[in-house]
Amino acid sequence: MTEVGVWNDYGRLREVAVGMAQDIVVPTYNDAYPEFAKELTRNYAGQPAEAVPVLKELVEKSQVQLDYLAKVYQDHGVFVHRPRKLTKEESAYQSELQVGSIPSFPADPIWIIGKNVVECSFRQPLRNKERFPLRELIADRINSDHDLRVLSCPVTMPNDRDFVLEGGDIQICGNEGKDILVGVDEERSSSAKGVEWLRRHLAVDGYKVTPVPIVKAAPIHLLGAMGMFGPKSAMVYRPAFVNGIPEPMKDWDLIDITLEEALAGGPCTVMLDPKTILMVAETPRLKGLLEQRGLNVIPIPFDAVTKMDGAVRCATFVINRDKN
Repeated sequence: MTEVGVWNDYGRLREVAVGMAQDIVVPTYNDAYPEFAKELTRNYAGQPAEAVPVLKELVEKSQVQLDYLAKVYQDHGVFVHRPRKLTKEESAYQSELQVGSIPSFPADPIWIIGKNVVECSFRQPLRNKERFPLRELIADRINSDHDLRVLSCPVTMPNDRDFVLEGGDIQICGNEGKDILVGVDEERSSSAKGVEWLRRHLAVDGYKVTPVPIVKAAPIHLLGAMGMFGPKSAMVYRPAFVNGIPEPMKDWDLIDITLEEALAGGPCTVMLDPKTILMVAETPRLKGLLEQRGLNVIPIPFDAVTKMDGAVRCATFVINRDKN
């Protein structure tokens, strides 16, 4: 295993954790869910997804795809963890507010920025418990590495979604890793108050945090609307940005993507190194455009996983990258 530290999204990848589809528990209904999921949550909330006939095949296929993603990482020399199951006590955490469990997307609960371990706070309370197995993976290094700083966003109040900060909204974005973009969506994901909390805490390390309001019609999270493929290069679903392309990206090489490509998880990529990128196999046009720019693109079949509103980066908790 490596030290904990992430300074960009393109340096050589060293250590990750990859999500699981097993142990999904159908959550309580929420307006932010994809349409196909709304009826399921009304009818099956609290039940193991594998026990729901209409979900069993989806869960099994998702697990195969997540296992394949983990193997690709391992085949390229990346140290891979698979988070353990929640304990009975952890599963009950905040269940009085919302039942359910979605361990498929470990990028969301904890996001590492430099030597800052940022524990997030979710709009959907059921996801707050996901931090526990991930924290355990790096706990010894948190205790031994005195340069590491753990920042835990305040958990939202039971009847108010004030401090909301979700990992899928965070993007390390240029300026030698010091510019941080954070999506804002007061109905579905991170709140302006959560982003301001992060801005204050990262300012002491010289980071500049820029809030990026996202339209409700776009895929959820900033990572659903943009994905980097180099120090100053990104794929973007331009209509997602309320205020247009964020200022730190104004002079970048941008590839415009369609809504269909965004919904398929096209921008939600992971770079293995500055020349190699993993992306969903379901966006062949984007694969071709990246290859034209000299990148080695490794397609990952992910159509089952993306039905749960996440793609390759969402399924990957990045623990360590090289600085260059």
